[in-house]
Amino acid sequence: MIHEKKWFVGLGGVAMALASWMCLAGDAKPGKKRVLFYSESDGFRHSVVARPLTGELAHAEKELKRMAAKAGYEIEFSQSFHDLKSPKHFERYDAVILYTSGNPKFDLEAMFQWLRSGKALIGIHAATDTWRGGDNEITEYTKVIGGAFKTHGSTNKQRVAVKIEDPNHPATKMLGPEWGIVDEIYHHDKFSRDRMHVLMSVDTSKTNLGPQNMEAGGDYPLAWTRDEGKGRVFYTALGHREDVWTNPTFEEHLMAGIAWAMKLTDGK
Repeated sequence: MIHEKKWFVGLGGVAMALASWMCLAGDAKPGKKRVLFYSESDGFRHSVVARPLTGELAHAEKELKRMAAKAGYEIEFSQSFHDLKSPKHFERYDAVILYTSGNPKFDLEAMFQWLRSGKALIGIHAATDTWRGGDNEITEYTKVIGGAFKTHGSTNKQRVAVKIEDPNHPATKMLGPEWGIVDEIYHHDKFSRDRMHVLMSVDTSKTNLGPQNMEAGGDYPLAWTRDEGKGRVFYTALGHREDVWTNPTFEEHLMAGIAWAMKLTDGK
């Protein structure tokens, strides 16, 4: 029986947590979608996925647990490649949400096969700062997730204007023609609009470009979708700051993207 693991205070419990920590949300119910939020960090670890030594979930994990409960999904959390080291591990899930960095050690080929069989891959923020390869190398992962992190602007409190390029998609239709948000805004390379369906991007005509290290008229996509075999990929570049995870509009955007990727809603 799958159950929520309990972690005890003491050296033994801490060692177990450091070796492998998988927090499970309970037995799957018939008809419920099972989702994994995976946030292994090989290099820089974002504060929203950093777990405290007390054994609590990270900030983003807590918020996703709440969101998933509202949506009626079974959700599990892992930061250990041991939980995704073979095809059978992926078979447990309808969707995998990645908030990773560097070169995680999970079974990448197993993930590709699982996705192409008709499953859902969701990338949040640092998921494009993962398996980036060299300057001129476009990895298979980069092709699948859609782009590679290049740099980012300031995380100060200046609002970025977001242009909604597809106002009819489930992940953006709640935003209106434009939206504003304060977050760390990624710039991507190895990105092609020919391969991606862009949902929203930075409106450089309405954004203070200096702090963001952007150029007027530059292309800075913030969310996109694509098909991969029979599966679907949804990516949003937002989600760096803690307050973004408690922003109701971001929650709507993210959860609608997850539902679309699992083919629970229509849209390109």
